[in-house]
Amino acid sequence: MIGVTCAGGKTGKAIISHLAGHGKKVRAIVRHPKSLENIRDLGALELVACDLSNREELEKAFHGLEQLYYIAPNMHPEEYSFGLNVLASCIEVGIKKIVFHSMLHTQIQALPHHFERGRVEEEIINSGLKFVILQCGSYMQNMLPSWSKMLETGIHSMPYDTDTSMSLVDLKDVCEVAEETLHSNEYDFGMFEIAGTPITMIEKASILSEILGREIKPHKTDLKEVLAHARSMGFSEYALNSLKQMFPYYDRHGLIASSKSLENILGRKPTDFRTFVKNISDIQ
Repeated sequence: MIGVTCAGGKTGKAIISHLAGHGKKVRAIVRHPKSLENIRDLGALELVACDLSNREELEKAFHGLEQLYYIAPNMHPEEYSFGLNVLASCIEVGIKKIVFHSMLHTQIQALPHHFERGRVEEEIINSGLKFVILQCGSYMQNMLPSWSKMLETGIHSMPYDTDTSMSLVDLKDVCEVAEETLHSNEYDFGMFEIAGTPITMIEKASILSEILGREIKPHKTDLKEVLAHARSMGFSEYALNSLKQMFPYYDRHGLIASSKSLENILGRKPTDFRTFVKNISDIQ
């Protein structure tokens, strides 16, 4: 049995659907009982609610699991303590292997939420558990919530400079990597960058224009607008502060990694942005 935490989020839902669709027995774990109804159709064999800050609840939720795919809450001020609790609970109940869904460049102190995840990586490495750490790039799917608006306005907008390079990854590729690294022991005790070929918003807009048959212009969303929207969505002050630092950092440095690890694990070239857009436009 494989446990997947943060099962109600974008990543958790995708991972669970993929694993269950490939015949894996999955226990979907969410933080709030009210979220259970939202994940009933993902194909998980078992559904559990537990608080990552509560060791007793975690140990009950983890009991009987052989492996854990650990997804942490995004931009959470308790990232490190959650990680410690998860690791201690894994050890207590005898989980054999943990695959940690991390992010690129966790050594960057200018990105607080990346750096906190790096602290969890360190604890995982020192835990004595069999582990795999997947350092994932930003998803191509992050543009989908604004897809309809892009078609309406002819503008593809993100909160960083249009010439910033980002190593985006298709979430479907991440799901394949999750399955492979859980299944095979060839990746045990490894840390892998899960990222595609770097691409700028300018390059993305050109591809979008070509495939959609209309002009799509790149545009940088004002940071104040992003923060106001995040605040209206109930983001914590920690998360808001992380956003304030993250996007200006992207302006200066982007978020770039090699795609070779992803290619090696997939056994093929990673999905590129052109293919992603073609797939989405066919669905639309």
